[in-house]
Amino acid sequence: MATVWRSQCAFARFFVGKTGRILNNSADLGTKLTPESISVPITRNYSSYAKSPLVIKIKEQYDFDIEKNPPEWTYVERLLPLEIIPPVVPKQSYPSGWIPPKEEAKDLPYFMPRTKNHELPIYLVITHKGQRKITALRKIEGDIWLMNDLVKEHLQKNLNRYVETRVHELGRFIEVKGDYVNLLKDWAYSKGF
Repeated sequence: MATVWRSQCAFARFFVGKTGRILNNSADLGTKLTPESISVPITRNYSSYAKSPLVIKIKEQYDFDIEKNPPEWTYVERLLPLEIIPPVVPKQSYPSGWIPPKEEAKDLPYFMPRTKNHELPIYLVITHKGQRKITALRKIEGDIWLMNDLVKEHLQKNLNRYVETRVHELGRFIEVKGDYVNLLKDWAYSKGF
């Protein structure tokens, strides 16, 4: 802080001295400027808003009361998000259109388990400012190459054209060039995933 004050004063002395000489030498202005006649406004920088003079009593701004009422807390708990994801309750049909996995899918040579939210791990990855769209099938277990062949066959049959895919065996995912999320989800539901 002292360094800033010294530099501001030095600048003011330098400015006043030069201006006084320049203005005194000019024929237009007859007044003589002295260091005492020029006042330089000095601002003070505070390290935080709480330490500035604008905030005198910070605690008065945050005045609140804490109440403990267990019967009312049950209403608050209903609004809080769940800490764990509950297991799925089996039903005939779900209002959201969600389809549960089938037990027959575990007997296939390849398997794609659901995510922790009970959804299929099929995603659309958009890159290059929306110019590249890639459909990703993740968390694949078992024979990933057989699954790749079946996915390609299904897409080529529905689209009547060649579809490019990329298999990442260590990462356990397949990438399909294009936006085919809905087609692949329908295929996965038909297989029982």
